[in-house]
Amino acid sequence: MQPNWHFLQREYHLGGTTRIFLQPAQKKCPSVKVPLGTEAMSETTIVTAPGSEVGSEGSPTRMRYLGLALTVSFVAFLGFSFTYFRPALAGEYPPVSPTVHVHGWTFFLWYLLLPLQAWLVSRRSIALHRSLGAASVVLAIAMTLTGLVVIGHQMELAQGPDGSPFWRLLGPAIFVTLLLFVVFYTLALKHRRNRDLHKRFILLASTGALGAAAFRVLGQIIGMGAPAGIGGILAPNLIIVAAIMLEVRRGGGIHPVYQWGLPASIAVEGGVILLTPTPVGQALASGLAWLGAVSAPLY
Repeated sequence: MQPNWHFLQREYHLGGTTRIFLQPAQKKCPSVKVPLGTEAMSETTIVTAPGSEVGSEGSPTRMRYLGLALTVSFVAFLGFSFTYFRPALAGEYPPVSPTVHVHGWTFFLWYLLLPLQAWLVSRRSIALHRSLGAASVVLAIAMTLTGLVVIGHQMELAQGPDGSPFWRLLGPAIFVTLLLFVVFYTLALKHRRNRDLHKRFILLASTGALGAAAFRVLGQIIGMGAPAGIGGILAPNLIIVAAIMLEVRRGGGIHPVYQWGLPASIAVEGGVILLTPTPVGQALASGLAWLGAVSAPLY
């Protein structure tokens, strides 16, 4: 078990104003009150959970998460630059439903917002961070709804005699990556006042939705087939592994959110891939095809 870190909290009460400073403590210290004339100072010890942190503006901890957010967004932009953004901006993208464009641009905005939000926190612009966070609810809803319509449409086509083998094999797994995004984003909203929990759930949500982009990156290397699809779904979990390694390296231990969030993501994604050829997987595929038929007017 990783040891908890202790921080010595110094509270200075000066003319009615309380200033709190934190410094590392080698061991737990008792509370002490020292009168200083009209001033007073008290010392207590704060015990932090494994993986939690106490930092100041521009601290290494905040900068690490900004780096992780930039990495996630870089993968997203790089992946879709090959198959969507570059052809669309060049006027070469084939005619598709407006829903596809809304889906693509809402995801673009999400991965643009992700590092921006991390940067705002590093600058302690909390009010703006919270305002943009509230606006992200609308963005997440649009991402989810258009994602369901697009996945459903592709699964409906895949059920036909000339359907895509790729979507037959990986359609259900692509659906669960969207589901993981919804679950982790909802948990991030629930814990929005707890920085340690909130930012880790946001990172899990963002990597969960990164499969399509990672597939396109791998596809440029090994071809746009099933191996790239499977790798694209699972590979974003490596970013969470990197986040864990950074925390362990500084002695903070593995945060509880990662302790269950990473195994859950891998189990759900890998499990659905393995279950797709089975009757359970086929039932899920049929349900998604039904969703495509029902939502056809929106496509």
